[in-house]
Amino acid sequence: MLLSNAFIVIIGAGILSIGLFFAIRIIAILRKYSLARPWIVLSILISFFLLGYIFSALKFLNYDLMPNLRMESLVTAIFFFGAIFVLTLAILNRNLFADIFGKGISDTKAYSLFAEHVGMPPRKVMAMTKPEYSVAGEVCNGDVQYFIPDIVRSHPRLERGVVVEKAMGGVNYRFYIRHYCGKELREIPVRHDSQFEYRSHRPSRPV
Repeated sequence: MLLSNAFIVIIGAGILSIGLFFAIRIIAILRKYSLARPWIVLSILISFFLLGYIFSALKFLNYDLMPNLRMESLVTAIFFFGAIFVLTLAILNRNLFADIFGKGISDTKAYSLFAEHVGMPPRKVMAMTKPEYSVAGEVCNGDVQYFIPDIVRSHPRLERGVVVEKAMGGVNYRFYIRHYCGKELREIPVRHDSQFEYRSHRPSRPV
């Protein structure tokens, strides 16, 4: 019985090792975007679980590296940090889906966030922008409607959805308009001038 338990725990440790490998790969990708911190926390937790699995397997095989460490204490620690792991993973998934489907914030709050990002008072932004804009969606063969709060909601990291371009004493704004074409999420880069008037756009692309 103990041998079978040890075998199952060793298989679990192997699966955790694969998960740790992929987590480290994700950290390497996200580090350049300053988004790696939650995945570093996950990697630390996975490493802790891996050590716990190894100690458990050795105990089942009667190898006590730490005689003072009781199995009950080890299981309690694994349960506790397992809860932290699940919470961290849930937050990561929430942020991922918010990034894909948009944040649920009010129009007023969205205008406030946009105004802070572009360096204007919210009332001035609301006075200068139109209630609705439209741009041709070539792939979907139809116009795509958008307005400022929609842009903010679809980009929790607003710097990815609204780029402020300063050149030759003037300011332009590049909006990345997300929309669905069938079941595919796509994005259209749209350029607006300093008065938030439409000037041009590039072809849409998959997100």
